[in-house]
Amino acid sequence: MNLLGIDLGTRKVALAVFVESELVQAYVHETPEEMARDLQLRELGGLAHDIGQLHGTDSVWIEDTIIGNNRKYSIQLGQVMGAVLAGMGHLRLSQGTDIQRVDNRVWKREVLGKGHASKDEVKDYIVVTYPAYAPLCGDDQDLYDAACIGLYGLQVTRQAGELHL
Repeated sequence: MNLLGIDLGTRKVALAVFVESELVQAYVHETPEEMARDLQLRELGGLAHDIGQLHGTDSVWIEDTIIGNNRKYSIQLGQVMGAVLAGMGHLRLSQGTDIQRVDNRVWKREVLGKGHASKDEVKDYIVVTYPAYAPLCGDDQDLYDAACIGLYGLQVTRQAGELHL
C-alpha cells in the first residue's frame, strides 16, 4: 500500500510518502506570497495530485482544517484544503485512491498518545521512534506533522484490515 500524509499551511503543503508502510520521501512546497491566490491554490492542488500520481497512492490522509479565532487564517487553510481535495479527487477517479481527513487532535492522540502534543513533542516522537525518518523531515515541522499523519493513516488501515465480519 502506498499512502500520503498531508499537512497544510496557508500557502504550503507538506507531503509524506509511505511505500509499503515505510516513509520513503517527504516533500514540502510553499508558494510565493506575491503570487495571485488562485495560482497559489492551483499550484498546491496540482503538486499534491502529481506527487500522489507519481507514487501510485492508494490512500491519502489530510489534516483537517481548524476553524479558530483568526478568520483569515482559517479561510486560507480551507482554501488550500479545497485545492488539495480537488487534486486528490482526480486520483480517486483515475486510480481509486481513498481520501480521508483527520483532526489534528485525533492523529496526535492515536500516534503520540497525547491529543494536544506540542510541535516539539511531534518532532521528538519521530526522532526517537523512527530515527530513519528524521533526515527526510529535516528542519521542517510541517514534514514531521505530515509523517505522523501518514503513520496515523497506516495505523487505521491496518486496524481496518484486521476486522472480520
